[in-house]
Amino acid sequence: MRVKTVQINWHDKLPIFSVDFDHHYTNETHGGWRFATGGGDNNVRIWRLRTPEERENDAQQPAVEFLASLNRHAAPVNVVRFSPTTSRLASAGDDGAIIIWRQTAETDNNDPETWRPASMLRGSPADISDLAWSPCGRFIASASVDNTVRIWDAADARCVQVLADHSHYVQGVAWDPLGEFLVTQSSDRSMRAYRWHAHVAAAGKPGATLATQLSTHWSMPRVVDAEASDEDSAGADTEAGVQTVRPVRRTRLFHDDNLTSFFRRPAISPDGRLVATAAGVQRSGPAHNTCFVWARDGLMNAPVLSLGGHAKPVVATRWTPCCFEQRQNGDSWVSGDKEETQRVMLAVATQNSVAVYDTSVGGRAVALMAGLHYAAITDVAWSSDGSHLVVASLDGFASVAAIDQPTLPIAAHPRASVDVAEIATPVVQPVDASALAAAEAAAAEAARLKGKKRLAPTFVSAL
Repeated sequence: MRVKTVQINWHDKLPIFSVDFDHHYTNETHGGWRFATGGGDNNVRIWRLRTPEERENDAQQPAVEFLASLNRHAAPVNVVRFSPTTSRLASAGDDGAIIIWRQTAETDNNDPETWRPASMLRGSPADISDLAWSPCGRFIASASVDNTVRIWDAADARCVQVLADHSHYVQGVAWDPLGEFLVTQSSDRSMRAYRWHAHVAAAGKPGATLATQLSTHWSMPRVVDAEASDEDSAGADTEAGVQTVRPVRRTRLFHDDNLTSFFRRPAISPDGRLVATAAGVQRSGPAHNTCFVWARDGLMNAPVLSLGGHAKPVVATRWTPCCFEQRQNGDSWVSGDKEETQRVMLAVATQNSVAVYDTSVGGRAVALMAGLHYAAITDVAWSSDGSHLVVASLDGFASVAAIDQPTLPIAAHPRASVDVAEIATPVVQPVDASALAAAEAAAAEAARLKGKKRLAPTFVSAL
């Protein structure tokens, strides 16, 4: 793994709130990968990540090439997301508007590419913090600070349903690649899953209910230690030789609204098997930050994995858009026939670090990046082949990590069910928190001695 913070004028030195790759981009002349960023300057900007060969042949040039600037928003842009079916781009922000962009063949300015608004979705009275496309590319789900999730028909530019079940800001939304459910996260400390009725949506009947609530997760049972306090363990009565077991105490799963982050971005794996969430808190023993993972066929149950040990809260999660061939001797998160089991990578971004997980290497992080930015991380995105990871930050810069995958990428084949290997209850699988703390301390000391704001990348572990 190689990582570098690209020192260019991304958004006029203002925060970068979101990043996303165009998985349908092709450039026969130069190759590379196209991605978009949304920032505090009210603009969306399009970039091309150069190929490794270009970067090696011309090391003096930045790893990223500017392509276009999209200037129609009236307030900071909080989220950018490309369509899963085409190269259309949806952006939204504090102005409450969703703009769908398309590339045109026009060349009326000096930018290498020209993009025009194809449609604008208006109706949200408050800031929009996150977006998710349906797998068919027709619908968009928007998460807003008015405590609602709105479902939009992108083709007709209208809102078809409003989900108003959350009691506080909705800060993240993800759509199942099979098109069967949506997942939302809010600062009301909950994760909600909604059943998506695709057949009703296809019928196009006005006023029809397209999404219904499937489950809500606020808390889960906590095993009370035998030597716990009377308050925690009150419930065991052995009077008259009869033991009465009272209800087990429950513990909250997520941070409350005191969390200093505008985003809690969940993600669903490309094969549809696993759901990763942000802002988790593991309280079995000393409380620590974690990323809870649910199984597709267990959305009504407790999470099956807890990827914990992080020094700061998790703000965003992102799976690779493709799968990879399984390792020869891997300890996979899911079980099944070799032909059916696919390896997937997961990036978990906290406020000050990014941990990379591999579903074929158990629950421990295979790479950990800290000290990349001097302000909080806001979003992460993978290239279409999983070879590069872009990290956005409030400091106005973005970092690019190049990852050498041990096996070849393959097309994702979504599954309707999942068998999580030998996991019955949430298991803590921490990254090396002591190594992370040491790396952060070393980076901070180096910055203090040099009198610089920015921190050099610090590697804790590598692939």
